[in-house]
Amino acid sequence: MIDWEREQEVLRILHRQKALSADQAREVYQEAIRSDTSALDLAVQRGLVTHEQLREATGGEARAVASLRDLDIDPQVVNILPPEVGRRLRAFPVAVYQDTLEVAMSDPDNITAIDEVRRQTGYKIKPLRVSDPEIAWAMDTYWTSDEIIDLEAEVPGRGEGLAEGLDSVGDLSGTPAVIQLSATLISRGVRMGASDIHIESRRKGLQVRYRVDGMLDEPASLPAEIKDALISRLKIMAGMDIGESRKPQDGRFTTQAAGRRIDVRSALRPTVHGENIVMRLLDKNRLYITFEQLGMSANLQEQMEALLKASRGLLAIVGGTGTGKTTTLYAALHYLRQRALNIESVEDPIEYQLDGVNQSTARPDIGVGFAEHVRAMMRQDPDVIMVGEARDEETMEAAFRAALTGHLVLTSLHSNDAPSAATRMLQMGVEPYLVSSGLRAVLAQRLARRVCPDCKTSRKVEEVLAEAPALQKRLAEHRITVVAEGTGCERCRGTGFRGRVGLFELMRMTPTLKTMVLGDVDEQAMRHAAISEGMVPMLSDAMAKLRSGLIGIDALLSLQADLSTEYGDEAIDILGAGA
Repeated sequence: MIDWEREQEVLRILHRQKALSADQAREVYQEAIRSDTSALDLAVQRGLVTHEQLREATGGEARAVASLRDLDIDPQVVNILPPEVGRRLRAFPVAVYQDTLEVAMSDPDNITAIDEVRRQTGYKIKPLRVSDPEIAWAMDTYWTSDEIIDLEAEVPGRGEGLAEGLDSVGDLSGTPAVIQLSATLISRGVRMGASDIHIESRRKGLQVRYRVDGMLDEPASLPAEIKDALISRLKIMAGMDIGESRKPQDGRFTTQAAGRRIDVRSALRPTVHGENIVMRLLDKNRLYITFEQLGMSANLQEQMEALLKASRGLLAIVGGTGTGKTTTLYAALHYLRQRALNIESVEDPIEYQLDGVNQSTARPDIGVGFAEHVRAMMRQDPDVIMVGEARDEETMEAAFRAALTGHLVLTSLHSNDAPSAATRMLQMGVEPYLVSSGLRAVLAQRLARRVCPDCKTSRKVEEVLAEAPALQKRLAEHRITVVAEGTGCERCRGTGFRGRVGLFELMRMTPTLKTMVLGDVDEQAMRHAAISEGMVPMLSDAMAKLRSGLIGIDALLSLQADLSTEYGDEAIDILGAGA
């Protein structure tokens, strides 16, 4: 079927480029209507335009590019297109070849956008088909107004209250050795993929530990002579007061390390042997992530996208601390940013600044907490509201009322699994009718270490589960006879694991479950009903990932131990049904 609207737009572009006169464009279009053939093909057949002119007008076939992060992008090229135009069109310049500009686009079939980029830049345009999260990463990395701190440069710091005689500490913090050491510690953490760097004071010096894939590695020691100067340097970089050593402090800064833009959030606390600093490394590469990259199955991705297309209702992301809830929330916001929506958020703290999202910070210390922000957002004509964490009854109730008045609300909550989230909301004091009417779905998740693909081998189940015959039998019932295991290599630093993957379960609120919420229901009954209504339990998701070789047996053993503790051994068979 011919897309006549597109044909008209291409003819208009050809006319603007003076490849066709207005009369020629009108005549070829009318003839195409009569003969039910493509006006563009007809224009080429009659010799009015060439194939080259047609390719230039439409951009030609777009080449698919999986990631922009592996490309060597010239910072001068990205500014050929004004950032405000690129953000509006979701278009990002990546390379120039003579008179042609390669442009990453989330919708390379949008010939109107291609034409506008052409007119703005004066280049012929070659579009690349790239996912929107990748384009968002490039825009927020290269088109940023944030102050970037050079790890190896002098940084002015605050010294209010600096005790007499300690000026030398401030001076030492700027010496080349201390500057280089601090830069090395942060760069090494980025290269390792660490989420946190722990700088801990000990009786004789400092101890440095990195948290990678949820696990703290072996500590490394630094001499006592460097202790005060290094702590001062890190405090200065984070905008803390180097003269204050008795109180906890928080700070943050943005830098470039290992070729990536990193937001560093620092938390300092005095201890008996001195000050400890933990630096959370917020890597922009981790921020721009799709549901597939999180580890969701194709079916779960489809369900999540369908939920996010709804105009109202509350979607809760639940799990324990450090299970990736915030990352999933940001993945959802990236998906929503592709549409023309007013997205409002309140967070504590704002981990990543997102273009296109009106973000705010909860400040309960001055009486402006999550609930107050939600009520204020309701007067800002929002389409989507994101509440970073529902910590109390007031916030949860405000989120539900927003969901019931025609808004899509996303939030996170501490809960062990999806069914228990509903009962947790009731226990917080939220009225049952609000939960029943407003809750659309609950996504529960936890993280498991991913087996390193570079040193992955297969082992028989009997070899790794010799002392766990019950689990061995269960795996055999699901026809899992071999499991993946990493032997250890340079890429995974000898651990056998590299990265983490999500384990999920999604409970959609069916009429049966909504009715149960209105009654006196316990978690066990809700869990049984959710599974009978189509929820795939997290244990089943783990079984599927074990079968595919994504995770090892350790992840399944950890999950089973938690489930057994929370629900009892008898519930495991039900929770693992259908794997």
